Amino acid sequence: MAFCFNFPKDSEDNDHNTDDIQLEAPVSKKKKLEQFVTEFKEIRVEDCKTDYPYDLKVNTYQLTDNITVSCYDAGAIEEILKKDKDHSSSVVKATSCHSDLVPNVYEGGLTVWECGIDLASYIAKEVDFTDKMVLELGSGAGIPGICAMVCGAKVVHFQDYNEEVLKEYTIPNVTQLNMDEDVRCTCRYFSGDWSQFSDKIDKEQRYDIILTAETIYNPDNYQKLHDVFTSQLDKHGTIYLAAKSNYFGVGGGTGLFEDFTNKKGQFSCKICKTIEAGVPREIMQLKWKDTNIDKLTEKT
Repeated sequence: MAFCFNFPKDSEDNDHNTDDIQLEAPVSKKKKLEQFVTEFKEIRVEDCKTDYPYDLKVNTYQLTDNITVSCYDAGAIEEILKKDKDHSSSVVKATSCHSDLVPNVYEGGLTVWECGIDLASYIAKEVDFTDKMVLELGSGAGIPGICAMVCGAKVVHFQDYNEEVLKEYTIPNVTQLNMDEDVRCTCRYFSGDWSQFSDKIDKEQRYDIILTAETIYNPDNYQKLHDVFTSQLDKHGTIYLAAKSNYFGVGGGTGLFEDFTNKKGQFSCKICKTIEAGVPREIMQLKWKDTNIDKLTEKT
């Protein structure tokens, strides 16, 4: 059964306000174990044939006085995918039945979630990306990762559950709308489940900064996300996570994830910004605890 975030579509920019989330009953534990887990793989830009018309609707987000990020309108992309008769689309199947989340099939990537904008606006003002190596998990439109790219990051890797989202949405947003001659950044793109991330990525490669937004709605995924954090964050690195304080119907939220992380004992957590709303939105910062930095240093 699909998770269905029932809220009105924004006719202007197709952003999602998730203050009032209602979800269908979650899939049973047994059923989840039987579901197919998407294979983790790299998506190469040269394999993407996407060439959208010049007049396709674009939404621009003013993050600071001098930093903007653009992305194609998700509704316009959806309409293009619907018209492609030769294109078998899990995204279209999900959105056509008004489901924003279909576990292990579609994880809401063809949507600009408001916490992604919160995160991009925060890091544009508060984080120095100069020559940093950055990972965005659950990227979708890729707005936080693109923000890092235009703010001087040396490397940005984008990960999304759906290969199709990366090919049809993330990569065009990066390459067609935000990559110009002033940007000196190497970007790579990975699709698939977090459970396979660490096995597929260079084990010697750790990121200075990990970004993720709206990815902690389901507590069943906390262990997988935490495993990526522990295997991929540099000993002096920082994680910035943006999410709702509570996702009704599933049970996740910043408080629950902070409790989970504290019990694991690997990272220190703090809330660095709260956005007041019907359901407050928060930006959380995670860093290695000093004792765990020492352990990482011993391994290297």
